[in-house]
Amino acid sequence: MKTARFITITTLLLLILWVPVTVDKLVDYGSFKAGILRQPLPSAIGQALLWLLPFAEAVVVALLLINSKTRKWAMYLSSLLLLVFTIYIGMALLGFWEKTPCACGSVIRFLSWKQHFFFNLFFLLISIWGIYSTRNIQHSPSLGEAGRMGEPTKLATNK
Repeated sequence: MKTARFITITTLLLLILWVPVTVDKLVDYGSFKAGILRQPLPSAIGQALLWLLPFAEAVVVALLLINSKTRKWAMYLSSLLLLVFTIYIGMALLGFWEKTPCACGSVIRFLSWKQHFFFNLFFLLISIWGIYSTRNIQHSPSLGEAGRMGEPTKLATNK
């Protein structure tokens, strides 16, 4: 029961992270594009990130919402994205580049690089713990099903 509640909380926290970040990229695509293209990355990588990041983030959101099997994969993808972002921010903090403009949207754009690093690290740890926790649950309902999200389904037994 505690694991199911933790998975529910983890899922909600990740939705609180990924929904606004994804929506912001799609709604204000011009700012997102300008920010990505200002990054100290080769142009081809910047161009690929313009479609890859919003797509990957939207996939995380969708997988979090579907059911427990897809939720586990969402946490894997969330962990991967957050790991890459956290490494990038860590490199910026260590001075790998002369100038590193922030291409982040939503509330994150107001964080310093150091705050952003710890923000990402927090959500990376949440995602990793979510992966660990979902391994212990066989099946749980999706957000649209009856019962609480993350609560294991009770199987009928023959008596």
